[in-house]
Amino acid sequence: MIRGQLDTTTEYTNNPDTDVSAVTMLAAKELVASSIDPTPLLTKSRLPSPLSSHTLWRAPVRSQSIFLDLAADALKDDLLGFHLALSFDFRTLGFIYYLIASAENLGEALANGEEYSASLNEPVRLRSGRTSGVSVELSYEGLDPHPDRHFSEFWITGTLRLCRDFTSRELVPTSATMAHLRAGKVPEMDRYFGREVVFGADRDLLEFGKDAGDLPLVTHDPYLHQLLRRLQSSETTMRAPEPDSLRLRVEKAIAARLRYGTATVDAVARDLGTSARTLTRKLAEGGMSFSGILDGVRATIAVRYVRNDEPTMSQLAWLLGYREPSTLVRAFKRWTGKTPTEFRRELRRGRFDDT
Repeated sequence: MIRGQLDTTTEYTNNPDTDVSAVTMLAAKELVASSIDPTPLLTKSRLPSPLSSHTLWRAPVRSQSIFLDLAADALKDDLLGFHLALSFDFRTLGFIYYLIASAENLGEALANGEEYSASLNEPVRLRSGRTSGVSVELSYEGLDPHPDRHFSEFWITGTLRLCRDFTSRELVPTSATMAHLRAGKVPEMDRYFGREVVFGADRDLLEFGKDAGDLPLVTHDPYLHQLLRRLQSSETTMRAPEPDSLRLRVEKAIAARLRYGTATVDAVARDLGTSARTLTRKLAEGGMSFSGILDGVRATIAVRYVRNDEPTMSQLAWLLGYREPSTLVRAFKRWTGKTPTEFRRELRRGRFDDT
């Protein structure tokens, strides 16, 4: 077990719960189909067993992310999220799927996705834009996209797949970027996307050409769309998203600034529209400190990457805002009691639980 520091005030896990995500359910089914009992992995991830789409249980998204890592290891599939996105029936998402699919064109469909993605029992949030082209940015509630690669790759691949299905065109993005790092290129993903996917970018983003937003949807149904829009206005149909906690907003702002070495209390306070003094006071009222949250964000990202044997120490040091890999190694030993090399060795031997 990682030292107690990661179990209390500094763990990057103080995130909202969600119902069991689609990708989590798919991974569990894939394990069963491969004659692998998911129960031990669910237990290790602190998730209920068995998983059920009807389970009235709020599952922490971080626990689901840990389960996906364990499932990928058990299935020997380093591209688990990507592969699951290619086989998933997105109609199971229900209301929002049909609201998007029944729109007139791709631009309108993506705008609907942005407006109502918060209503999903999923961690994904979508933002779309139309300037010189069409862009789709994905973010994840309660997750950091750096280590949570299976969630990220599932949703960005699924988004591209939906754009293609809805337009009946083999759309190729002009740009495809993801925030997490991968060692080397990923030819299988590049072939599907029709271009090289860039890892270690600022965000998870798809960009299409200037005319993509006007592409008509073959699934367009004006009557269904009007009906769903009317139903949407009913308070009983869609639930408003709960506001993020202060801690979670601070964590997100820190994660966005880490690699640039600008994750200071002053900069984060400006991002949140307040002063450093006010932010420090509000955190203290909740029994928290900025330095403690910063340390926790770094610790969780580092442990998840080291567990997956990537990236290099130099890359990870840069990602966490450290100037020297030696600084990261010292911090990692403080967090876990072991150097990254020792940590990996113990994991391979199965001597301790890193969750």
